[in-house]
Amino acid sequence: MANRGGQEGNINAAKGRMFYSELRKVFIQNPERLRNVAEGLISAAEAREPWAVRELLDRMDGKPIQVQQVENTDGTPLTGIMVTFVNPADDDGK
Repeated sequence: MANRGGQEGNINAAKGRMFYSELRKVFIQNPERLRNVAEGLISAAEAREPWAVRELLDRMDGKPIQVQQVENTDGTPLTGIMVTFVNPADDDGK
């Protein structure tokens, strides 16, 4: 079974779960507080606060996919990958 929340012994993952758990408790006990937070975020986005607009877009549409371009040593884009299979029986080094 996959270890959820990061690597075994990762205390940062455990801290994140504890914070999420406490926030969840507060918002479940008083849903009006969650509504106030959401309204504040929307108001900040309407005021064109970049952080608020970004947060709303990330929550509504999902975070953008990060693309990495792999380049050759001369800086040109890598257009293909060549795979070479080597037969260990052909190795004369033994």
